[in-house]
Amino acid sequence: MRASHVVLGLLLGTSISCTFLFFPFIGEEAIFPLIMFNFFFVSLTFPLDGTLQRKICMLLIGNIIGLLWNHIFSLFANAACSYFGEFCNALFIIMNPFLNLFWIVSFWSMSLTLLTTPKIRRRTES
Repeated sequence: MRASHVVLGLLLGTSISCTFLFFPFIGEEAIFPLIMFNFFFVSLTFPLDGTLQRKICMLLIGNIIGLLWNHIFSLFANAACSYFGEFCNALFIIMNPFLNLFWIVSFWSMSLTLLTTPKIRRRTES
């Protein structure tokens, strides 16, 4: 059952990544982090316990957050480049992978908390 979840997740992540590759409004700097996110999320989260619908929903929410994150950051970088000059463009190239890693790791860790089921043991009082 879990192997089929991983295969389904990889196929879904690949199709989402290919959709983003051909979407005209996505910049080149956003494509690679989204592909990385899809690969890592599917390979690390889909073998865990939890419903398939919740995992797919979390994958789609992660992709939307990644798109918004990259779009807002590129708008910020364009505004900084027009105000401060071309130095900010080099800074954007250096900071972009680290900031993408920031949202990928934080979203993955929050999705782990949603997929786990808490095991609370209650003491029975006699």
